[in-house]
Amino acid sequence: MTLMNKIVFAVFSAAIGAVASKALNGTWTRLTGEEPPDLADPEVPANRALGWVVLSGLVVVGTQIVLNRVGAIHWNAKAKPLGVRIGK
Repeated sequence: MTLMNKIVFAVFSAAIGAVASKALNGTWTRLTGEEPPDLADPEVPANRALGWVVLSGLVVVGTQIVLNRVGAIHWNAKAKPLGVRIGK
């Protein structure tokens, strides 16, 4: 992978992370009618904090899976002539 590909992928990852964060906060606000909880605040009920952790974890892991798959597809398409593949 060239330096340019790494830079493009890093910028793409940061942009996707920002979009995922906005979508996550918006989804939480729509579902609960409140802003996402501050997990450091001891006044936040445990069920609310746990719900936020579960939802944010799903979004983070889902985003990582998508980015890894897109990266692997891109890598395999570029490396196919060289016989170097990721995965199967």
